[in-house]
Parts: sequence; C-alpha cells; structure tokens
Amino acid sequence: MHQHFCDFAGHYWECEGTALRWIAGNTEPTVCTCFSHGGISMEVGDHGECSIELLACPAHRDDQMRAMGYEPGLTVAPPTADHEEPSMFQDAEGNKTVGFCLWCNKDFYTMEDHEEHTADEMAACPAFQELKGQQCMPPVLQAMFESVGLLADEEADDEK
Repeated sequence: MHQHFCDFAGHYWECEGTALRWIAGNTEPTVCTCFSHGGISMEVGDHGECSIELLACPAHRDDQMRAMGYEPGLTVAPPTADHEEPSMFQDAEGNKTVGFCLWCNKDFYTMEDHEEHTADEMAACPAFQELKGQQCMPPVLQAMFESVGLLADEEADDEK
C-alpha cells in the first residue's frame, strides 16, 4: 500500500495499488506509478521519500467531479490529435504550464521541467529539502486551503 493526497478534501489516503484517474479519461482504475522512479509501480520498492500523487480519494471523487462541473461516473475524454491539449494551469502572465510544485510554487512548462525538479529526491526544490522528513502539508497547498477556508484555524483551537 502507498499514499495519495486527496486534493479535494485535503487529507492523505491509503491506496492498494490502483486508482481511478477520471480526469485523464480512464473508466477503470489504473496502476499507480512512481514519478520519481521513472514510472515503476508504487507497489515495487520503497517510495517513502518520493512524490505523492494528488488524487481525490474514493470518498470525495464524486464531490470533486460535481465541483468541476461533471456528473459522477462520467470521464473526461483525452484530447484528440487535431486539437490542442487543454491546460488547466497558467503562470502569473497567463502562459500555459503543465503544473507547478506544491512545495515551492515553481511553474513547469514541460514534463521535462517537472522531471528535473523532482529528480534525486527533489534536490532542486528548496522548500521540500527544508521540510523533508516532517509530517506536513506542502506550503503552497496549505495556503490554497487556508485561502478558501478548508483548514481549521489552529490558532483559535489553541486558545480554547
């Protein structure tokens, strides 16, 4: 078993080796692979220090789909060769990106950018290196959750 991070509800969840990636157009669960180790199964070897895939857990998947404007049970068709691949991410200037680092907020314009940033246990990510070994949420993700009120105010809890 390995962990994913539910990007909808903000918690870690245990996975038994396959997960449904509906946004990639899958209708059945697919094998979970390690981004840091070149795509080998997460069930082979130790991946305790590797990147964790952001993926809504089974309990929150339908809520995530509804929030994104889809009916549960549907899939998103992958782009066809004659259409430009859609990008849900943009940098501050509006340029298309393929994603960003939840630890340091670096934009990735290609998958090669992502691979360079996450290579060698994320050696190129200063925020990850500083927080490595601590059981904490990536800072960018924490800020996103706080800005929309999805995290409890810990200071208010401490005052009680």
